[in-house]
Amino acid sequence: MHGAKIRTDSKAYFMNLDVKKLLGIAAVTVAITVGITIFTAISPNAQLSTGSNNKPIIIHIHPHLNVTVDGKPVTVPAYIGIDPSLWKDHSLDQYGMQSMNMKMIMPAMAPLHTMNNSGTIMVESSTNKKYTLDDFIKIWGIDLKHKNVAISVDGNPVTDFKNYVLTDKARLNMTVDGNPIQIPAQIGIDPSLWKDHSLDQYGMQSMNMNMVMPGMATLHTHNTSGIIHVESSVYRTYTLGEFLNNWGLDLNGKTVKATVDGMPVPDYKNIILRDGEQINLDAGN
Repeated sequence: MHGAKIRTDSKAYFMNLDVKKLLGIAAVTVAITVGITIFTAISPNAQLSTGSNNKPIIIHIHPHLNVTVDGKPVTVPAYIGIDPSLWKDHSLDQYGMQSMNMKMIMPAMAPLHTMNNSGTIMVESSTNKKYTLDDFIKIWGIDLKHKNVAISVDGNPVTDFKNYVLTDKARLNMTVDGNPIQIPAQIGIDPSLWKDHSLDQYGMQSMNMNMVMPGMATLHTHNTSGIIHVESSVYRTYTLGEFLNNWGLDLNGKTVKATVDGMPVPDYKNIILRDGEQINLDAGN
């Protein structure tokens, strides 16, 4: 609900989330036509109160979808379930978020943080300061001394991580002593994953804020990353088929090969959407 992803002082933070990022993960990451990632799943301290006619969002997860049709990659559009032209199915609207005024408590965040375990580093700062991968590793608190470390960012090897300047939403991959390291969710948000506070002055502290939110389907996207935001006012499962219905992507008549986290799945429509999972669809004749 998540990204979100969100994703800094309050003014600069929300200018960066998809109107420079806000209404763009939540997540977690608002202008009326984009969307915002609700923080109810980011932190136990993040709370959401709505008017008596609006239900709070209590499920907030972010699976990641890749689609290939007839051998060509298909970009998952931004604003599925937000833009009316990409909101084809309305059978789940009762569980989603309609236009509302709300008061929200936002969690504190370091200027470098993660919203999920995809390895995506969010850079959200109140200044134009440049940040390095070393800054992020210090915030995370992982000990790389005397270890054999291999790092890549967006698929490109990094040899000098101490001076490597990060851009927003860079994707980090690491192995330490030959073992893949999963980048945890909530680095720079969860106190146990926020070890270095030397950059806190550039980040976002806890705050209350009033905002007008756009209507959003329970299943939607904020950008073209392929991350599906599941933001529900009830505890229930949602399927990939329901998301594809929202999108309006017609795969009928095609042979669809589906994997979830690398494992083949026979019935792609009934894949249950879970946080952080990697879904791949390959559709052809």
